[in-house]
Amino acid sequence: MTKATQIVCIGSILWDIIGRSSKKLTRSDDIEGHIEKLPGGVIMNLATRLRSHGIIPSILSTLGDDSAGKELIKVCEQAGIICKSIIIKPGSKTDYYMAIEDKTGVALAVADTTLLKSAKDAILDPLLVGDYKDWKGPIAVDSNLSPAVLKILRHNERFKVSDFRLAPASPSKVTRLKIFLDHPGANIYLNLKEANSISEMQFDTSKEAATSLLSNGLKTILITDGPNAACLASKSGIIELQPPRVKVKRLTGAGDVLMASHIAKVLKGEDNFVAFKYAIEQTSKFISEDLTNETN
Repeated sequence: MTKATQIVCIGSILWDIIGRSSKKLTRSDDIEGHIEKLPGGVIMNLATRLRSHGIIPSILSTLGDDSAGKELIKVCEQAGIICKSIIIKPGSKTDYYMAIEDKTGVALAVADTTLLKSAKDAILDPLLVGDYKDWKGPIAVDSNLSPAVLKILRHNERFKVSDFRLAPASPSKVTRLKIFLDHPGANIYLNLKEANSISEMQFDTSKEAATSLLSNGLKTILITDGPNAACLASKSGIIELQPPRVKVKRLTGAGDVLMASHIAKVLKGEDNFVAFKYAIEQTSKFISEDLTNETN
């Protein structure tokens, strides 16, 4: 086992292609904006952010042996992320994510996670029979993983008391995490839309949603609601915080910033209130950061 690893992260690593416009878009628009290509994927974003906080993650994922995959390996190595357990599939194309954002948020997004899905349960071999077979630390999971892989993580005896840190990849995939709602070691990070989707109910506030979902047996649930109050619920109590008022300039990756910031503080021994407050502050800073060279 790699002794330096502090958290094992399982899920998507790919390239993000993000187009942004300061104007509200309608169908068939063709307008000026700003486009950037970034290392992405929920787990990659999470691992990168954790590393910036001094936490050392190891990624379990899959990449092609194309130039895009090789470049992502270099990005991991340069960032100090442990990537030796990433599966490299010969002759395969690395996954991509493409999103368009306007002044109202994400207008449209398409995720191509074909390669990740093709790895099936082999992606879990390092935890089941490999370097991390005796792993007792936290495990971050994103819902880009197939339902079959998530089912193994939830029901295999080896993970019955694991500290899971669960991230939705999108509102359309969040229900894949529903099987973890009664896991006593599960910690889940959602926005209100995702909370309503996974619960199949309609809550008006993050507090209502968090209180209800916690009753399933989760360890911790953190729910955001844009500029409205966010809520962190655990067996030790309910915490509500109002995010700072900021001008939103980007949204893709905000959930990963929130999750990484909270986890980093928890792993450094801070209590939930301190970790929650820090995560909200870091996320607000991220979404309001200036984007260079954007044409209005």
